[in-house]
Amino acid sequence: MEMKSYYLIILLVAFVICIGVFWFQFNNDVATFIMINETEVAENSSFSGMLVDAYGMGVANQTITFHKPGHEMGTLVDVTTNENGEFTIEHAQYLPNAGKDNYYGNFTFAGHDKYKGCTFEGNVSVVSG
Repeated sequence: MEMKSYYLIILLVAFVICIGVFWFQFNNDVATFIMINETEVAENSSFSGMLVDAYGMGVANQTITFHKPGHEMGTLVDVTTNENGEFTIEHAQYLPNAGKDNYYGNFTFAGHDKYKGCTFEGNVSVVSG
């Protein structure tokens, strides 16, 4: 009888440890990803993206920085995610003399609180309308 109690205590301790590890991982250093569906947009149109965490949930009220057409690489602008983790870039700019630099790119989330930062590797090209 005493042996069964011993096993029960071990199982209970293991369960508590597993719950603690899961809670810690869920609330600390959660990976994030930026998703943008478009690779090319027409001048003056809008496109959107989303910041999600490793669990597929949108990350609300966070700042995404990015490079606009015609801006020097050191010049970044930003947009804030909404309550669902979504963001929209309105009125895409096309600059006739920007050449190959007519794109939005370097979308970056620096990280905040429990969320790790991330960068979207692709660009969104703007074509003349």
